[in-house]
Amino acid sequence: MKNILFPLFVAVIAVGCATSKKSTAIPIIDTHIHLYDTTRPEGVPWPPETDKVLYKPILTEHFDKVSDENGVNATVIVEASKWIPDNQWVLDLVKHDPNRYIGLVGSLEIGSPDFKKHLFKLSKDKRYVGIRMRERPGGDAFFENKAVWADLQLLAAMDQTLDVLMFQYSIDDVDMVAKRLPNLKILMNHVAGADIEGKPADPKWVDAVQKVAKNPNVHCKISGLFQQSDRQPSPKDVSFYKSELDVLWEAFGEDRLIYGSNWPVTMRGGTYAEYLAVVKAFFADKHRAAQEKYFYKNALKFYGLPPLKR
Repeated sequence: MKNILFPLFVAVIAVGCATSKKSTAIPIIDTHIHLYDTTRPEGVPWPPETDKVLYKPILTEHFDKVSDENGVNATVIVEASKWIPDNQWVLDLVKHDPNRYIGLVGSLEIGSPDFKKHLFKLSKDKRYVGIRMRERPGGDAFFENKAVWADLQLLAAMDQTLDVLMFQYSIDDVDMVAKRLPNLKILMNHVAGADIEGKPADPKWVDAVQKVAKNPNVHCKISGLFQQSDRQPSPKDVSFYKSELDVLWEAFGEDRLIYGSNWPVTMRGGTYAEYLAVVKAFFADKHRAAQEKYFYKNALKFYGLPPLKR
């Protein structure tokens, strides 16, 4: 009798352990991926054909595999195309899997005559959660344009969010917008544009981060770490990135940091698993509530998304 029951007992314990492990895993929302199809007849405005790593179709079947392999529950796509129709193209591309592809940060030209029309139309889809400032039409005169401020005010009024690609814009720009429009939810992309060198963070960058973080409506994505290291392949040890990550943690705390990868751009520096391991290593000594906020809860709150379906 003992010989019969012992294997059964072991099996029950094994199943119980597996179930416990699964139930304690922290969900992950990747808030920064791009999808595009270089084989479309009209092509794509980005990436360029010269980019040997990125110039190929990057579609749902590719990220499905990445997310399944790395325990990523859901994602918010960030539109990388400046072509207006591509906003709807992405929404249509992912409509078959609303539990995995839960949001889109679109691309519309702020200050353009048709901005309002396009925003009204696209935001009828609840997955359309906001836009990203990418280009800077008008250069230094961008923020002198009254239409720009009208469109940013409209975003705030509609509870749409503003991601900021930190290449055309400075942290001081973000600080100015945040102060003028305190009801606009702003998310700085790619570790607030830090140049990561594996040494103490640039004091000017540190000062700017501490200043902008005083605005409660400003958040920051810990995304694009490999990209910001400007190395191919990128360092895989969290110590290389720790100086800048410590600054962001101290400035924004557990409530205003959000996880993003910048996949497939991450492939220039390493695998998705290697990228995720770096950020997990940084948060490993933080309490569980902070990890939960960083990896999924802050994203749901910032973008105004419904609870995850697990």
